[in-house]
Amino acid sequence: MSKLSHSAKEAIIKRVLSNCGTMQEVAKNHSIGYSTLCEWVRRYRDGESITRSNGKQGAQSVSERFEHVLTTASLNEEEVGRYCREQGLYAFQLTKWKEDFMTERTSTDKTTQTAVKALQVENKSLKQEILRKDKALAEVTSLLILKKKASLIWGEIKDD
Repeated sequence: MSKLSHSAKEAIIKRVLSNCGTMQEVAKNHSIGYSTLCEWVRRYRDGESITRSNGKQGAQSVSERFEHVLTTASLNEEEVGRYCREQGLYAFQLTKWKEDFMTERTSTDKTTQTAVKALQVENKSLKQEILRKDKALAEVTSLLILKKKASLIWGEIKDD
């Protein structure tokens, strides 16, 4: 489902509040979860923002994420849950961050990637050049050997 704009959410809430059908029907018609629609209506009535700001979820810097992963590394599942509630995080975020730190590569920089690609192209062209020169050297060597064998069989050819 795509994200709805603030005005679209308000229009749906106003439809619910003006009794244009039950909340289940409105939620189904707009492909919204019933609990989500209930939350929107509750927030609207309380004067809160309809759009949920996940606060710390997307705003964590790399160092903050690393601190959270380090802090929860030695905790059991129950303590991790308590820590996540206190910090406004989710356990799956900690797991994902840990996996990201474990698999992160140091050469993700664009300039490094382009430099590696340029070196690979240069390496390929140099290998092709070496192969071409090896073939030419093998051909010259075989011609020299044939010339020596021919001179042994028929003798030296003298130019007149």
